[in-house]
Amino acid sequence: MAIGREVGIGVIGLGGMARYHIEQLGEVAGARITALCDVSPQALAEVGAKLGVPEEKRYASIDALIGDEEVEGIVSVTPNDSHAAILKACIKAGKPLFAEKPLTRTLEEASEVLELYRRNPIPLLINFSYRNGPAFQYAREFIGEGRLGRINHLFVQYMQDWGSTVKNTPFLWRFDEAVTGTGTLGDLGSHMMDIAEYLTGSRMTELQAMLQTIVQERQDPKTGKPIPVKVDDFACFNARFEDGAVGVFQTSRNALGCGNQHEVTLYGEAGTLHVSTLNDGQVVWTYPKEDGSGTETETIEVPRQKGLNPWREFAERIRGEQAANPEFATLEDGYRNQLLLEAVVQAHQSRSIIAVESVKSE
Repeated sequence: MAIGREVGIGVIGLGGMARYHIEQLGEVAGARITALCDVSPQALAEVGAKLGVPEEKRYASIDALIGDEEVEGIVSVTPNDSHAAILKACIKAGKPLFAEKPLTRTLEEASEVLELYRRNPIPLLINFSYRNGPAFQYAREFIGEGRLGRINHLFVQYMQDWGSTVKNTPFLWRFDEAVTGTGTLGDLGSHMMDIAEYLTGSRMTELQAMLQTIVQERQDPKTGKPIPVKVDDFACFNARFEDGAVGVFQTSRNALGCGNQHEVTLYGEAGTLHVSTLNDGQVVWTYPKEDGSGTETETIEVPRQKGLNPWREFAERIRGEQAANPEFATLEDGYRNQLLLEAVVQAHQSRSIIAVESVKSE
């Protein structure tokens, strides 16, 4: 593959997830990180020195980095409360953006971003990262080819254990309602909703839900004093899809023994398909034996090249050298996801079934 011209990329936010983005960008031929932005001078100095980014390109201000003419595209990896501001600033500046999910904190913020984007579209990816995995890509093709038949129902879960009581996790930004919006629902549940609609090709039309805060207070990491937690750390919801399928979803930060367990099981008329992050190089396919005597279960090995590379895609979009790959999530997809999150919240609050089409931003 021919390598296009080099593109200069700026990274906003230098936390743990950003370090992963930086590592992956380093594998993309023709992509170079030319500027950094973070509120921490220590992080700027550390990462800047490691990447050879000069001090004058290490910014404390988001606007300064976005306004840097040598920055052709931006990767944003920040807490949720700055998502809307960064999206708006990049759209106004015409700067291509690769942004983390969820799109924003609230549906109201998402509506404002969507309206601005429709007037001034830019090259933009929203990082619903589980679309990229080889097994999930294989499952998408498998279902799209009709091999599962009609999907009757599906089960989706995303379980982690880092918030469990025995872990003694302090009060972090992910537990702060003002920063995060919702808790595990917006963090992990957003992935579940995206992957369910992405794999099935069908949209959710109705939702019912329950949200729970299992660990109701956590210690301030600075003072050691308890702080009330007002966001969920467990969420479950049911969904009806436009094609008639029903989905059951659960997500938790309190599932001991689950490091990062995101998985989908789809039950179709022709068989059952299972895909999981526990092995994203395999899918498990269960189907009837030809003689009708029972079922067969086959583990299908999926080649690594079946996966998607969003960092390479982003560099190509900055260059504008080829059509965008439609498998990656768009801003419209991000808005749709925020709409579904709001529907879950409203379903929980009203203790009723919520029609997605009835949900509006305040």
